[in-house]
Amino acid sequence: MANQPTSLTALLRASADARHFPFLERATFWEERLALHSADLQTLLDAPAGTDMFTLPPRVAPEVHAAVLATKVAERSEEICMASVREIATRVRSKEISPVEVAKAHLERAQSREHLKAFITMRPETVIKQAQALEARIARGEDVGALAGVPVAVKDLMHVAGYPFTCGTNAMDGKESETDADVVALLRRAGAIVIGTANLHELAYGVTSANEHFGAVQNPTVPGHIPGGSSGGSGAAVAAGLAAIGVGTDTGGSIRIPAACCGVTGFKPTHDAVSRAGCWALADTLDHIGPLTRNVADAALAFEVMAGLQAGTIGGLRIDAPRLVKPAPFFYDQLDTSVRTCTHAAIQQLQSAGASVEDRRIEGVEYAPAVQFMTLCPEACQTNWNLLTKRGNRVSADVRVRLEIGQFIGAIDYVKAQRLRRWIRDNLIVGLKDADVFIVPTLPISIPLQGTRTVSLGGRTLPLPGAMTRLTGPFNFAGLPALSIPCGTDDKGCPVSLQLVGRPGADATVLAVGQ
Repeated sequence: MANQPTSLTALLRASADARHFPFLERATFWEERLALHSADLQTLLDAPAGTDMFTLPPRVAPEVHAAVLATKVAERSEEICMASVREIATRVRSKEISPVEVAKAHLERAQSREHLKAFITMRPETVIKQAQALEARIARGEDVGALAGVPVAVKDLMHVAGYPFTCGTNAMDGKESETDADVVALLRRAGAIVIGTANLHELAYGVTSANEHFGAVQNPTVPGHIPGGSSGGSGAAVAAGLAAIGVGTDTGGSIRIPAACCGVTGFKPTHDAVSRAGCWALADTLDHIGPLTRNVADAALAFEVMAGLQAGTIGGLRIDAPRLVKPAPFFYDQLDTSVRTCTHAAIQQLQSAGASVEDRRIEGVEYAPAVQFMTLCPEACQTNWNLLTKRGNRVSADVRVRLEIGQFIGAIDYVKAQRLRRWIRDNLIVGLKDADVFIVPTLPISIPLQGTRTVSLGGRTLPLPGAMTRLTGPFNFAGLPALSIPCGTDDKGCPVSLQLVGRPGADATVLAVGQ
């Protein structure tokens, strides 16, 4: 026996057995999944690693600007459900419209669009009570906050008092939360009304939001195509007018990808600019919380509240002639033809309007997909280890195997990935120099049809998550603020979006350029 070669399956089984993993019969699935990432493993082995190891930098306070950006409130909307955040809040505070009327309109619209599967839990009676309490405060002359009466869909990955906490999986017990996550408490304090908890890709580990337990989220903008993930319910709710703000999390693109797929705006702030307390982690060093809205001004207002900042301190900056950096070749060398055409047209339009655009190469960024994979996999596995070992059979097949293979990423590979991560992050920051933001596509491919599992990109067959996060993931491990905004449609009629990415703490700059 000692002279016989050991198969990879047997090696994986032995490794899992050493850490007392109880489902050793799954070794063949692990081998199949790891084979899809063999190129990432080889890339990491071949990469240089002479820099210091990445450690999370101290929290960077967002830059603030005291002057409030003048934003015209839209004329009275025929459909309050498609009104902007600012319009709803302004009309509620001025008593032009009742928060109860706003809440009822959104509840009725959500009921008529249940097929979208945007929500996991809705409690209409609770919502109406929130709205009635807010109406009473307004009647007493109280200042109810910057988001007075604004309906919010909260991704069911963070605690919402009185709602089941599921994380989109049957592996959780689904108990009702007794307290709010920090970000939910801040939204409520600003007058927002939680309209329901939003559906998501199970445990936030995927890009399609095809949830086997609570129903596959549908794309209201381009039916038949994926809504993106993992914050798919939040994106669909905003796009369909079921909520004015969707609260999402973003570990490799999970705010920006649904925003791009549904044709709305998604903002991933600087890492930890928004508190993650009370939110189930996927990967601690990569996770971010941010808003999905229907325009940039609303994203700025929502972010101010979610970050605990004074209203107007972020949205007060104005940049009329932004200085943009196009980080070629990595972010532009593997794009669908229609995405490339639409992106190029948008950049030309920006230049015609006074923006300057300069091509710059970012050294080492070609290693980004491998670094993201080697960081996310083990962190996600460790976060969910108890679920995997005790209730793994309750997790859907694709999410389960993706989580399980994280146990086979060696410490030596994780450490090397963190060294590369530090190097790439430093190079990204240096690459901006005196410019305001990077400008890159959000997705390299047209929005896939539902059921798509793999795509061809750059001559490789990739699992869909790897392709969809190629251009978003680098800004997660670098912790940089990134905004996704729609810029047109491709030859299939699907939305195409651009990302604007800034320095750590430069959230206001990113939002101002987006505006």
